[in-house]
Amino acid sequence: MLQQFMRLQLYAGLGFFAFAMVALGTPLGNNATWIACLIMVAIGLWIELGKSFQDPD
Repeated sequence: MLQQFMRLQLYAGLGFFAFAMVALGTPLGNNATWIACLIMVAIGLWIELGKSFQDPD
């Protein structure tokens, strides 16, 4: 349970960082790079949260 919470915090941090890079217009990459990072973070969150809500058989 703690590991899952830590992974969710990691995804939140990565998402915030990528969004900040898009919003600030950083020279560390173009917007497409950071938007792709946001998409990958969203997919990771989807998978992680999908594991939480599985029905126990």
